[in-house]
Amino acid sequence: MLSLAPPSDLPSISYPHLDKIVHFIFYYIFFILWYYALCGPQPYKTVKKKALFIAFAMAFTYGTVVEVLQYSMGKGRSGDVFDALANTAGIICGIFTVILWNAINKTIKRAN
Repeated sequence: MLSLAPPSDLPSISYPHLDKIVHFIFYYIFFILWYYALCGPQPYKTVKKKALFIAFAMAFTYGTVVEVLQYSMGKGRSGDVFDALANTAGIICGIFTVILWNAINKTIKRAN
């Protein structure tokens, strides 16, 4: 699990706020994958609120636990509130993407 690995074991790239961008993208994709995994067959038929909530809860809890572990474990890692905010922003954008994608699919199906 790279999130808990000592920073000396990770590749170093110098780019301002790259870690926040990586957090955002990871949790954006993480949320969407969990949502569609929880939807079962015909995920585009309607937005499934239960799957939306469970995927949000799982991604948010995972991100929070990782940040708390980084803060409490030491080993050169430190928990960061801004990392948690980037995680949450990625999840929220994932929610909007799922809702928008389902709305687009409904519109296309009605047009056909």
